[in-house]
Amino acid sequence: MATSIFSRKRDLVYLVHFCIGLPLMFLVDLQSLYPAHLVPSFMVNLKSYYISTYNDLFFISPPPFFKLYMWSELLYQAPVMLWAIPNLYNNSPKVPLVLLPFSCLIFITTLTCMIEYSFWSVPLQQKLDLSTLYGPYLALSAFMGIDMYGRISGVIDGAAAVARVKESKKLR
Repeated sequence: MATSIFSRKRDLVYLVHFCIGLPLMFLVDLQSLYPAHLVPSFMVNLKSYYISTYNDLFFISPPPFFKLYMWSELLYQAPVMLWAIPNLYNNSPKVPLVLLPFSCLIFITTLTCMIEYSFWSVPLQQKLDLSTLYGPYLALSAFMGIDMYGRISGVIDGAAAVARVKESKKLR
């Protein structure tokens, strides 16, 4: 019988994060990629609320690299999250292989954004408010990357140990 998601706390955190983050990605983050006439008013209102609350300049006047990040959300991050939801739930052994590069990308893009806004000519409080939003993504992606690296490393170490045992049996 498969191990329950509720007994795998780290996987449960990742699963909940993806289940919440994926809809938000399509509702807010990716709006700039949609034709304006196709964006429903509730989504426009949600994005307007976000902008008025955080005054996030990435969504007001995005720098050129930010558009690339949006495309990476649509073409890579969203598909990985869609793949990860059932595979985390079902305890697929492929999860670490897929989520390690994913976590590295999230870490690098989030860190880039945080460094960028640290140089904005805005009040310190606004930067701190943005950090309460971006910081958890940075922390979770770092934790996930370390976790996935550890899982992959464990598999490699286990395979190497089995290979050593097989080799020593051949030498007898």
